[in-house]
Amino acid sequence: MVRRSLLSITMLALVVAATAQNTSRKAFAITGGQKGQSNWTEVRLIDLSTGAELQTIYSSSQVPQVFHARTGKPIAITNDNNVRNNSNMPFSTFSAACAYDSKHDRLYYTPMGINQLRYIDMGGKSPRIYYFEGEAFGQTANLQDEANHITRMVIGADGNGYALSNDGNHLLRFTTGRKPIISDLGNLVDDQANGGVSIHNRCSSWGGDMIADAFGKLHLISARQAVFEINIDSRVATFKGYISGLPANYTTNGAVVDDEGKVIVGSAVSTQGYYSVDLQSLKATKLESKEKVFNTSDLANANLALKKEADQKASAVSAAALLNRQIVRNDNISVYPNPVTDGTFRLYFDNQRQGKYEIQLLDLTGRVVSSQSITIGAKAQVEDMVVSSNLARGMYLVKVVDGRRKAMFSDKILIQ
Repeated sequence: MVRRSLLSITMLALVVAATAQNTSRKAFAITGGQKGQSNWTEVRLIDLSTGAELQTIYSSSQVPQVFHARTGKPIAITNDNNVRNNSNMPFSTFSAACAYDSKHDRLYYTPMGINQLRYIDMGGKSPRIYYFEGEAFGQTANLQDEANHITRMVIGADGNGYALSNDGNHLLRFTTGRKPIISDLGNLVDDQANGGVSIHNRCSSWGGDMIADAFGKLHLISARQAVFEINIDSRVATFKGYISGLPANYTTNGAVVDDEGKVIVGSAVSTQGYYSVDLQSLKATKLESKEKVFNTSDLANANLALKKEADQKASAVSAAALLNRQIVRNDNISVYPNPVTDGTFRLYFDNQRQGKYEIQLLDLTGRVVSSQSITIGAKAQVEDMVVSSNLARGMYLVKVVDGRRKAMFSDKILIQ
């Protein structure tokens, strides 16, 4: 993410690994034409363990197929003489922000100096690129307007995309379904405990990257190695500390997390290697590679971070696994409220077959964190389930099983 002065950075405590190819240290990277170059016009799938390119996703040397995201109509990249119009090319002004949507196999990005959301659709034989033309995605006026450049982007636990301007005054959200909605949620607010490290400060907090955890939070690592946790609902940014152990000139511009819960970061200015960051201590350790790696303006993969429990190793879960977790529909059973805000949710049974059942609450790893036995004996019946105050806020699965442990109903539920 960045040109030289554009601080881009990577991520924080969280998630890693596999993209569609199911390897924990694979990631999409926006790079220059060659290692060491800073013309952010190429998109590659790279192996972060070795620094090797695994696949070229987009090259600026090719003339791509470009379409309107709303209508599907082609956008001309060449003129009547079949000469390429460089101003319309997908990365003509470079890019420092991308996010991988594994559910739809799309890599979303935005070009610098152009307030437009775009994505590469990788589901076909060859990538197709889509522009949301005429729809403001941020407030940037031109390439010199660095404060408003979008340099951080990620797909959250709710399946929506989130992007953030350098100065932290524009948190953008875009849905990824059939009828996408682009919204500007407003400015971030500093937690009172942040002291002198503000989310808006150019020296400490611009650039970098964001990742999301499985509990609804975003995490920002700025280009200057400052780590913040962001509450989407309140837009409060809480400073968590600085990454230690990185070289003095190493900017953190891209980040993803491996299956051990370590963040892997890459730099826009260094080809000497990628670093693994422990999420608890924020200490960085270099990943040894036999050759130079691609310096990068951004990294992206499909995963969300899981918080480390006292009796568990830190781990990651993919957004696809979370959003596609099996749902069992049953017109006779419903759950409310959702999200849960007062510590209790209720299941309404209407004409459900009488008998003994068990209500289960499962975390994102599939572990049952709470259960309750019930007996259905009436045509219409309501059962309350109290959520433990020690349970972390975030996404869970509520399930109803019968005496044979067969699932009668299951759905995602958000506990706030």
